Amino acid sequence: MKIAHVADSHWGFGYPGPTPASRFEDITRTMNWVADRIIDEGCELVLFSGDAFKDSRVFIDRATAEIQAFVAWLRRFSEAGIEVAVTSGTPSHDAISAYHLIREMQIPRVQVLTEPGIVSLPSDGEVIVACLPGMNRSSFALQNDFAGLPPHEFHSKMTDWITATCRELRAQVGGAPVILMSHLTYDLADTGFEDALLQNEPILTNEAARMFDLVCLGHIHRPQFAGSNVYYSGAPERHNFGDEHTTPGFWIHDFDGINLSGPIEGVKSQFIETPARRFKTIDWCDMDVAAWLDGQVDDFAHVHDAIIRVRYSCSEELQKRFDRRSLERALYDAGAFFVAEIRAEVERTERVRDAEVTEGLTPLAALAAWANNEGISETESVELLAITEALMGVGL
Repeated sequence: MKIAHVADSHWGFGYPGPTPASRFEDITRTMNWVADRIIDEGCELVLFSGDAFKDSRVFIDRATAEIQAFVAWLRRFSEAGIEVAVTSGTPSHDAISAYHLIREMQIPRVQVLTEPGIVSLPSDGEVIVACLPGMNRSSFALQNDFAGLPPHEFHSKMTDWITATCRELRAQVGGAPVILMSHLTYDLADTGFEDALLQNEPILTNEAARMFDLVCLGHIHRPQFAGSNVYYSGAPERHNFGDEHTTPGFWIHDFDGINLSGPIEGVKSQFIETPARRFKTIDWCDMDVAAWLDGQVDDFAHVHDAIIRVRYSCSEELQKRFDRRSLERALYDAGAFFVAEIRAEVERTERVRDAEVTEGLTPLAALAAWANNEGISETESVELLAITEALMGVGL
């Protein structure tokens, strides 16, 4: 029996890209690739572990497009005769109302859960999935038991609630093997964050995870196997530069057999990498900037079809000669999909305030002085002054 484990599609608009919809199209393209692969692999069950969407609060026209994309993806499996279990993710990404709407569509073979619960799915053997939807601090903050608690007690009480809920879910199915599908931070996972940042996160403890035979999680975009039975699928598509060095994809868990008297045995888990959009950061130092200015840098083969950002540090003297727009044009000429940022970290020299910069300066003169102090190139300064002049409707 094969089970596909997917999460964190984050369908949405407004990601950095050539158009507001370009990254939405990337996500749809990648998720369709995922559906094709799952069907080709002969999977019998798909677990979607939350965060289908980018933002929970959006206008109706955008929400409609995002829900339509997710529903079309789910229908691919329904039409192929594959069972699907879906749980909602983090409230800031997934509006519960969107999941309720999808559930009301009654897509054959698709079950949607927004509350803790059990899903029984027909297969060669009985597969039981316990669902624990995503949550955050705000999910608990309005409850009387959490009112006025200091941060460490609040965090401890959230964690205890999750552990107790897992125990209740596991008890509902007796001795049968059970898969937990959830959207939480697991305490033994590689999160990529400082531990201090996780003090606000609801935590799935190892104690809670070990109550189940297999745990399929979403939330952390680093695909991984953690602890003794926990998998994060990661995100099938990269969404920002935080995903630059992650491998996008999903898992297929293949069970050769199910041991009804104990843990699931014979599982072979394969991670499937997806053809996601690449992100690429170019870091330049003083020497790199000087080489560019001297025409010695013209090989940008590695930027093709990628989202690019350039971070450079250089002296003020080099900054005055540097034209960011010419670098941007060169990156696009080399095939970059989108140049998100070209940002300077200028090494400033010690200097006193220019005695000529006074309140008596005209706006254009003050702007010119500011551009000079900021190390903005002459070409950009002239264009900036021209735009300002046109807006003010005055002459030099």
